[in-house]
Amino acid sequence: MDITVIIPVKDRRDHIGKTLDSIFKLGMMPKEVIIVDNESTDGSYQFCEQYIKDRPNATLLRETFPGASAARNKGLKSCKTEWVYFFDCDGVFDYNFISTFNQMEAKDYDMVVFPTKRVVDNKRFLRNYIPSNDPRVQMIGNVLGCQNMLFRTDFLKDIGAWNPACHIWEDWELGLRALLHQPNILWLNERAFHEIHVSRNGLWGGSFSQHYKELIRSLTVVVNDLHSSILQPLSRYHAQHLGCLYPHIDLLMYPLYLHISILLGHMQREKITGKCGTYKMAAKALTFFRKNNFHPTFRQKCIANFLRIYTMLGGRGAWRMALNSAMSKKARRESIIEE
Repeated sequence: MDITVIIPVKDRRDHIGKTLDSIFKLGMMPKEVIIVDNESTDGSYQFCEQYIKDRPNATLLRETFPGASAARNKGLKSCKTEWVYFFDCDGVFDYNFISTFNQMEAKDYDMVVFPTKRVVDNKRFLRNYIPSNDPRVQMIGNVLGCQNMLFRTDFLKDIGAWNPACHIWEDWELGLRALLHQPNILWLNERAFHEIHVSRNGLWGGSFSQHYKELIRSLTVVVNDLHSSILQPLSRYHAQHLGCLYPHIDLLMYPLYLHISILLGHMQREKITGKCGTYKMAAKALTFFRKNNFHPTFRQKCIANFLRIYTMLGGRGAWRMALNSAMSKKARRESIIEE
């Protein structure tokens, strides 16, 4: 497979070396590696410049617009291969990744999706992974992340690439938007690739409440994606599968409503544990957004409140409960509008 690996970098001088080592010491290399520095101030650009000095298949670019999405799009513009893969600079590339995909027949697919491993406090576990083309699964379970999506380059460009308006949860938004275009996906289950290290000092190490403005911006983008998918074909891929369209927008908005309810539960737990002092403003803004975009039935409101309280009390697996509710026959019936 003809693959380019694109890596955005922002002030990761202490981490990028390990990530690049894991790629350039592979038994079988990608055709090209594009590193995009996003206005680093800690010497990351200079380090990468020196690192790739004698590596002809590596390119170093600069992107001044803030955000990983803009940096990834910068690399995508320079991509000349049939397939493109995005990897962050806080992970370890799997030694067998390229060789595995070189043995694969994927000419009829738009995406290849596979499990990945997360590392938190030196503990390894599989990232959420449910092989499903249903956008409701992505909406609640966030199954498609940056490092477990391999895109056919033309397909990714056709659906609009990464949205630079999203500075957080950008891979969640792209994964959902990709599914709304009805792509042909090859789902792999045999093994998990790569180790994605989650730092407690990074964005996800902070609190949800601290980043509520960025979250609401990404949620707004998703709402626009959902409405667009109902109103018109999003691309030639989507147009070929119009029979798969949902009969009503609430079938897609209800999972988002449940997702936000779980998020509110996380924020309330942060307040209880004293993790963040910005809970009041964050909860008010998120509650307003939820109320403004979806009008639940009494049963749906009860389910959402249960998930919120369950999450607030530290319960695990709320997203699976939400998924069962969102994909039930009752949820479909409640979303039908009688003419």
